[in-house]
Amino acid sequence: MRFGSREWIEAVVAAVNAQPALGAALGGLGRDVAVVVEADPPAWPRAVAAWAEHDGRRIVRWRLLADEDEILELEPTYVIRAPYGIFRHLLGGADAVQAALAGQVRVEGDLEALVRRSQYRSVIDAALAAVPTELP
Repeated sequence: MRFGSREWIEAVVAAVNAQPALGAALGGLGRDVAVVVEADPPAWPRAVAAWAEHDGRRIVRWRLLADEDEILELEPTYVIRAPYGIFRHLLGGADAVQAALAGQVRVEGDLEALVRRSQYRSVIDAALAAVPTELP
């Protein structure tokens, strides 16, 4: 499945929701997040944004945004942004906390709360490993 496509995001959400430690990982976090994969030509010519909301146990709603400006209307608790090349490194196993601390990944919202949850990175890693991903 092509990274960033509706099909890929749907598969990732299902894989995340299947992780037994997801409820613990979500504890203490705000209700929603938007993720923006910024343009990084030529491999990634335009930005792609998605939004998701959880109920403390699982992701209950998500959507691929037609335009990243929709984030302003949604007012999510967290907005995570990085160019495609950085997301590609993260998918390859690079440390997301180090990338955020180095400014490669920009986080709007309570970064400290996300860093405290970094022990649950395996939840995301296992979900991503379960989804076949085609990178441009």
